[in-house]
Order: sequence, then C-alpha cells, then structure tokens
Amino acid sequence: MLAFAIFLFIAAVFLQRWSLERALAGIDVNLECSKTLVEPDEDFEFVTNLSNRSSRFIPFLKIGVMLPKMSKVAHARATVKKDVHNFLWHNSTTWMSPRSKLERRLSMSLPARGRYLFRGALVTGGDFLGLDGISKRFFDFNEVVVFPKEVDPGEVSNMLGGFVGDLSVRRFIMEDPVLTVGAREYTGREPLKQISWNHSARTGKLMAKQFDYTVEPLVSVLLDINTNNTETGGERLQETCFSLTRSVCEYFERRRIPYDFISNATTASAVSGWAYMAEGLGKKHLLAILEGLGRASYMPTEPFGATVAKLTQTQLKDRSAIIIMPERDEAKRMLAMQNKSAGRTIHFIYGEDYVDEIYGGIETNIRD
Repeated sequence: MLAFAIFLFIAAVFLQRWSLERALAGIDVNLECSKTLVEPDEDFEFVTNLSNRSSRFIPFLKIGVMLPKMSKVAHARATVKKDVHNFLWHNSTTWMSPRSKLERRLSMSLPARGRYLFRGALVTGGDFLGLDGISKRFFDFNEVVVFPKEVDPGEVSNMLGGFVGDLSVRRFIMEDPVLTVGAREYTGREPLKQISWNHSARTGKLMAKQFDYTVEPLVSVLLDINTNNTETGGERLQETCFSLTRSVCEYFERRRIPYDFISNATTASAVSGWAYMAEGLGKKHLLAILEGLGRASYMPTEPFGATVAKLTQTQLKDRSAIIIMPERDEAKRMLAMQNKSAGRTIHFIYGEDYVDEIYGGIETNIRD
C-alpha cells in the first residue's frame, strides 16, 4: 500500500512537471487591429487570435495584451491595469479544446493624434495540478495612427475666405492656353502662334484662338513646425498646426481645388515622400497627408528658410500658398514674401491664434 502511494506521488510530480513544461506547447497568438487609421476617439477593435495546434485539452490560459498608455477600453475597466512603466495590460482567461481556434475582440479607442504601438501579448499556462504556471511573451507588433483633430469647417471658411476670393478673381483675368473654346477676329496684338488657320480659312480673314479662363487655381499648403517656444506650450502650438493643416486640405478637397503639400515635420516610421506631395485631389491624396500628420513628431527636418525656398522651384513657382506656422515671426514672414512670385498671394495662418480654441484642455499624445 505504501509503495502504491509512493508510486502515485512520484507519478503526480512527474505529470505536474511534464504538464508545466508542455503548458504552452502548440499555442500560437496572432494580434491585429481592425483599423490602422482612425479619428480621435473613433472605435476600433483589437483582435486576439489564439490557436491550439496540439492534441491536448488546455484547461487554463491567461492572456494579457499590452495596450498604449492612453487607450480607452470599453466595458473592461476591471481587467485593465497599469504596469510599473505605466503601460496598460488587458487580461482575460480561457480554456481551449484540442486543435481549436479562439478569437477575442476588444473594443477600444484612442483620444489624441499620434502613432500608437501595440507591443504583443503575455500568455500564461498552468500545470496539471494548478499549482504553478509558465509564461511566454509573443512579440506581434501592431500600430494605429490617429489623425489630428478637425477644426470647425465654418472657422476654416472664415480664415480662408479672402484667400479663396483672390483665387476666384484671378480665374477671370488669366487665360488658360490649354482650354480653347472658339475663335475671334485677329487684332494684331495676339502672337502668331495664336492664329487659328482653320477658322481663318473658313471665314476668309485672320482669326485668333479664344481661350477659356483658368478653372483650377494652383495652391500650395506649407506646414512649418519650427517654433521659438521650447516648452510644452510649443508642442501644443505644433499640435494646433497639425489640425489646421488637416482642415485646410479638407477645405480644398470639398471645393475641388487641387493643391500640393510641403512640410518640414519629421514622421515616425517615415512615410515615403511625405515632406513634399505633388498636386492632387481625392481620397488617396488626402489620406496620405493625414497619415503623415498623424505620424508627425515635433522635430523639424530643416529650417523654415529651406522649406519655404521650395515654393520657388519650377513646379511651384506659379502657385499661391497657404503657410501654417506655430506663431507670428516677422523674420520668417519677410523671408516667405521674398519668395513670392509676381501675381501670386501668400496667406499666413498662425497656430497661436487658435490654440486655445482647438487644444484648450484637450489631452494630447505628446509624451507617449
């Protein structure tokens, strides 16, 4: 009898150790976000996919997923805890049958502009007797980019009303040589290349091509994040500029005014070609700019002078410009006006004029 009890004890110890060593064998974890580009406070789902490739029944698994610091998790306050580094962990438990898969969806949102990293999961499995556990870290990185906050469209219309009015006036005083709408009698003031020989042959007198007026104003949107304010207030000014830039681009999208984009903001996990985006319109054009604004950091890539000089490049020299900068700076303003082409306008928008309205009391992702 004693020998049998000793045998059972040894068998239990062996089974306990074996089950502890094998607790996570065959367990795979895959993490993904239902959306990668979102608005502030927009709901999305963080999805945890578990699979048990083994033929064993697993009675207990604890899954902890690491979330960004500012995450807002719906209906899960009791299961979300901070670690010593102030990162958030969402913990849940489950069991799994042999060769099975399990999907868990966590509804959440992020409150402020920025690039947020999801850094994987920690899975813990128990032994046969439930006395001990073993953990394994799964490094499956995901990211979500949150766009800047929108500015009220009415406010954007007010700040751009005069500028867009100037563009409309120039539309009726500048002829576009590409858009031919007919012919008129030659006066002798037109260049010879403007003579329409077909119309001249039909009418028996010299006729000149008549052009339509320019229908698409040429606009550049320039974002400068260089600031003289080196404290947190400077970062709030930069955040305001990101929001203003977004809203200006969306304003041109709504009015179907093609625009190009120039910036000296550094982007996290750099978006290729984001510092200059050629003229365009449409969802892809705008989304590329919005993603860059969401990823942008507070470190400029170059001084303002180098950025504004791009307005004088061949492909940009005939365009009016919107220049968005953190605060008023007369030296920078004069530098920009020196690069102004004849017959074009430069309109300045300053973050300091809107910082309280846009980011007064609003949480930002400055230090995450």
